[in-house]
Amino acid sequence: MSRISTGNYMKASQLSESGDTYVVESCVEELIPSQTGPDESKWVLRVEGESKPLILNSTNVLRLVAVMGTDETDDWVGRNVVLYNDPTITYGGSVTGGCRVKAVKSKKRAAIGEKDLTDVPF
Repeated sequence: MSRISTGNYMKASQLSESGDTYVVESCVEELIPSQTGPDESKWVLRVEGESKPLILNSTNVLRLVAVMGTDETDDWVGRNVVLYNDPTITYGGSVTGGCRVKAVKSKKRAAIGEKDLTDVPF
């Protein structure tokens, strides 16, 4: 897994396929520069230990809302989340891979067999 990356935002190649746990620092809307048109407003996730934030697509926003149990992003601060590289993601008809988010697997839930949101299908 390569940790060196150019650009201002996190890329899938910076993440492992098994994923790593991070603590959420913030999630805010930002204007992201576009190479093909006007700047776009996107949700951007910042996590402790990473200098580059992750631009969230609509799937990852929905997954975070499900994992966190709220769409109030201020309530996500200080909570754990797993970021991972999913090589099966498609874009524009091609398999490109990409970043995904999921819940931290709870030992308590695993022990009692309770369903968690670790692999929420979207």
